[in-house]
Amino acid sequence: MSTPAARRPASRYGSDSSASSPLPKKPGGIAGKIIAVVAVLVVIAVVLAVGRYMMNRNAVDVSVAMVSHERIDDETMRLWVDVTREDTTVPSYCIVTSLNYGMAEVGRREFLVPAGGETVERFEVDIPSRDLPVSGGVYGCSTSMPSYLTVEE
Repeated sequence: MSTPAARRPASRYGSDSSASSPLPKKPGGIAGKIIAVVAVLVVIAVVLAVGRYMMNRNAVDVSVAMVSHERIDDETMRLWVDVTREDTTVPSYCIVTSLNYGMAEVGRREFLVPAGGETVERFEVDIPSRDLPVSGGVYGCSTSMPSYLTVEE
């Protein structure tokens, strides 16, 4: 048994002919269009900012790779490292470490890479250690010189 549909007031709900229409009427304002355009512009700006950040984060001006190591005595480790620079006119510095049997850092040394020279250069670095050194490692390099390191002219 079905009940007849109750009549709704047209002043409140509109006429019955609009109720049978499958699509509701769209508002005629432009506020929705402005919001959509602003949202698209924000998404584009975020994508560009993330892309620029990722490109700058992966750009490396100078890098270091360990070639070999040798224990000089119980308190000194010698490392041979290759430093690769994109711009040889800019001075830079690198950090190398000495490690003990537990792979703990027992010595650290910063060394300067002066401006000029070849793109890839080999350096021999002696690292004083506070424990028996058995291996070496590289920490990294930078062209942003700290205030306590100076380049000799």
